[in-house]
Amino acid sequence: MSETKSNASKIEEGRGKGSGASYKPWIQTREISSCGTCSNPKDWKTGRTVELLSQGEAYFWHMLRWDDNILDIREQYPLDLELTNEICDDRCCKHPGGRNCYMTTDFYVIYKDGSEKAFSVKTSKKLLNKKRTKEKLDIERCYWEKFRHVPYEIVFKEDMNVVFAENIRIVSKFYDASSVFDEMSMLKHMIATKRIQVDMESEPLDFPYLLEQYREALPEVKGGVPVCQTHST
Repeated sequence: MSETKSNASKIEEGRGKGSGASYKPWIQTREISSCGTCSNPKDWKTGRTVELLSQGEAYFWHMLRWDDNILDIREQYPLDLELTNEICDDRCCKHPGGRNCYMTTDFYVIYKDGSEKAFSVKTSKKLLNKKRTKEKLDIERCYWEKFRHVPYEIVFKEDMNVVFAENIRIVSKFYDASSVFDEMSMLKHMIATKRIQVDMESEPLDFPYLLEQYREALPEVKGGVPVCQTHST
C-alpha cells in the first residue's frame, strides 16, 4: 500500500538532504501506488537502500555506481520549489503537479573531481513528442543549467546497455567480502571489486567459464570464510 506524506513531513524527515549513506530521497518506492517496476537495491559502496522508480532508473543507477569517478549519487532529488515556480511563471506554463508540488530529478551526481551533473531517465525518445513532457523537461533543464550551473542530460532506457547493467547488478551483490562463501561467490566478489577485469558490456557473464579461467587467481575460501580482506573504496 502506498502512503502519501506532506511537504512539511518530508522536510522534517530530512528528505533531499545528506550525502552518501545519510542521503534521503524525496520520493520513496512505498509511496508510489502500483509501481511494479520499482526497486530498492543496496548501494554496495555506502550501504544505503536506494529508491528507484522504474526499470530504466535501475539500469542507469547500476551503471553510474560502477563508475569509480563518481563520488555520490542522489536519486529522486528535489528541486527548489520557489525557483521552479518562478521558471513556470516566466514561461507562462502550469507548474507540474501544482504550485505546492516539488519537482524531482532522477539523479543528481557528484564526481570525485568536484564536478556535478543531473540526469533525467525516460523510457523512449518518443516521449519528447508529447508537448507537456517536453515542457516539464525544459523546466528541469532550465533549473539545473541556468540557475544551478550544472549540466543536465536526458537518458533513454532504449539506448542503455542492459547486458552491462545486469552484469553489474549480479556481481555487485558480492561486493562485500562477507557475502563470499565459495569459489563462485569469490569470483563475483573479485569482479565486483575490480580485482579481476572482465568484459562486462558485450554479453551476459558466463560464470562457470570464468571460474575455470580464473580459479588459480582466486583467494582461498576456508569453511565458508574467504581468506581475504574486505575491499574498500
